[in-house]
Amino acid sequence: MRKWTIMLTTLTAAAVALSGCGSSNNGGNASNGTNSSSENASNETSTNNSGKSGEVVTIRTSITEGELSKEQIAEFEKEHPNIKIKIETVDATKLAAQLATGDAPDVIRILGVQDLPNYVIKGIAMDLSDRIEQSSVFKADDLLPITDVYRFDGKTVGEGPIYGLPKDWSNDYAIFYNKKAFDAAGVPLPDPKQPLTLPELMELSKKLTIMDGKKVKQYGLATNSGAKTEPTYDSLIEYLLSAGVDINGEDFGSINFDNQAVKDYINSWLDGVKNNIGPNSVNNDQTNNGDLFFKNQAAMMIFGYWYSGVIRNDERAKSHLEDFGMLPTPVAPNGTRVAPTGSATGGIINAASKHPEEAWTFFEWYFGGKPADDRAKTGWGLPIFKSKMDLLPNETVFDKQVNEVLKDEMEYSNQYMKMNPYLAGGGGSIFNKYVQPLLFGKSSLDEAIKGMTKDANNAIEEAKAAAGQ
Repeated sequence: MRKWTIMLTTLTAAAVALSGCGSSNNGGNASNGTNSSSENASNETSTNNSGKSGEVVTIRTSITEGELSKEQIAEFEKEHPNIKIKIETVDATKLAAQLATGDAPDVIRILGVQDLPNYVIKGIAMDLSDRIEQSSVFKADDLLPITDVYRFDGKTVGEGPIYGLPKDWSNDYAIFYNKKAFDAAGVPLPDPKQPLTLPELMELSKKLTIMDGKKVKQYGLATNSGAKTEPTYDSLIEYLLSAGVDINGEDFGSINFDNQAVKDYINSWLDGVKNNIGPNSVNNDQTNNGDLFFKNQAAMMIFGYWYSGVIRNDERAKSHLEDFGMLPTPVAPNGTRVAPTGSATGGIINAASKHPEEAWTFFEWYFGGKPADDRAKTGWGLPIFKSKMDLLPNETVFDKQVNEVLKDEMEYSNQYMKMNPYLAGGGGSIFNKYVQPLLFGKSSLDEAIKGMTKDANNAIEEAKAAAGQ
């Protein structure tokens, strides 16, 4: 119990990711008590063998209503009358408290890239290796390599036991373009078969930025990072993956930002901010990035495949879909081509679940059954099955262009970003703390590197101590 109590602080920060990336393309949040499946809970039992005896059990999940509809729940409960599904709304504080008291949901929604190693190290995630291997739904030769992002052997993501699966995923650092904005700047579209380097992307963004005196008429680049076109921690980790640089020490026991690749990355983005290529903390433009993009006021957006669903369904784009398209994920200069997922939103089964069999029945259905087909058909994310790739939209010129680039990108999606599992929240808050002064010229790069390294190592040390390591 002591271990779980000490964990509260670190898990609170880590659990924030539950409301982050991956939810924006799936509608609103769930509301406790509004789902019909939560009714009659008083008549349900809590014994481990209740499903086998014909009695009804409730499986609780933090998958949101935007990702699991009432209609889908009704379908599942009709097929499995001994299992009720209850969606629970959890924020960081509530989930941390539930985990500390052993009362967390049976199936927990997580971001695989940011969260999975932390949940494995803390003993929260159930090892699903045998279940997946024996499943008739999850066949090894049909699963895409992206599913290995839910593997972790304590040292390397992508190796060891598998603890969960993505519900869907994207090449999250790819680029979508608006040809009208390119034409307005008199700039030709880049080759969709050749990824830009980060410096090339910055230079292209400068050319695409149009000023009207001191006012920005058109931005060159918008991003998915909180509506700000500036350096972020997850984008840094993606860049380092391409550069072949790992800033983590052995067994993730330390981290060192004092690396030339880190400095190159930050300097490139500082140059972008200086040249006003997109909304940032300095110009304080709060305009929604999507509005800028669809109003032809931003030429490019950094988003993964799932954003094709936004474009495809936005009324402002429907009449001229052919003006939009996707470009490959940028790379580090002289780096390896990569097209990783930045989140791989999915789920795990709580190792403390009182109903592991019923939880698995729901897990197998949600991640591999009809809901997986439904998700693929919408084009709001990529399936985890090779056999379901044909379900993706492929009717319009826009779809065909995106799918052609995607086909190439998927050849480079089998490498995984190396997030330190002991940095709650992935390390973003520490990174931002020291990058923000740089944007305003209030600090030097060397000072920032030194500060973020010190704070990150202190956080790692505290997290390891809390975990008894």
